[in-house]
Amino acid sequence: MINVGKETRLTDELERQLMMQAIEDQFRFKPLVSLKKLAARLFAGQAGSKTPVQGAVESAS
Repeated sequence: MINVGKETRLTDELERQLMMQAIEDQFRFKPLVSLKKLAARLFAGQAGSKTPVQGAVESAS
């Protein structure tokens, strides 16, 4: 990542490079981020389903 300070003046070439890098990063596949989102969805779904499923048989023992 390129850190640009407040006093840095952007040239056309530097601005083009920054924009191209941002666009490439936007579309880059990030498997760990995807797995984290999937896990969060799964755990959120399990947390909301604490009520018994309709039609489920509970044992009386």
